Order: sequence, then C-alpha cells, then structure tokens
Amino acid sequence: MKIKIFFLSVFLNGSKYKIYMNKTSQLVDILEFFNHERQLIIIEQNGKIQNKLNNKPQYFKDKDKIEIITIVGGG
Repeated sequence: MKIKIFFLSVFLNGSKYKIYMNKTSQLVDILEFFNHERQLIIIEQNGKIQNKLNNKPQYFKDKDKIEIITIVGGG
C-alpha cells in the first residue's frame, strides 16, 4: 500500500514553513494546529480575505502567503 505524501512550502505570518502531510489540508487545519479560535481571527490568503471558512472548504497550496490576524477586544 502506497501512502501519498504532500510537501508544501507556505509563508505564515511572514515566516516560511515546510509542511509534510498525507492529505490536502484546509485553512482551518492550520488554525487548529496553531490553536487559534476560528471566531476570533481573520485569514488573509495571497492578499485576499477569506471570510467563508465555514461555508466552503478553503485549501492552501504550495507557496501560499497566509496571514492570521487575531481580533482583540478591549475598552
């Protein structure tokens, strides 16, 4: 049985990461990996805001530039 391995080079918040995985991954997978709350963040992928994470799967690709912006409340 062959296991397909995916290799991606992704820029996340300005840092380059090399990711090895056994299936294609969605942006929400990165959020879970880095322990981010989906309700408290905004994701920018390649210069575009991704605001439909719950409606439609958003996958990331090799050399994507992803910015995770955390929303902070206060007074």
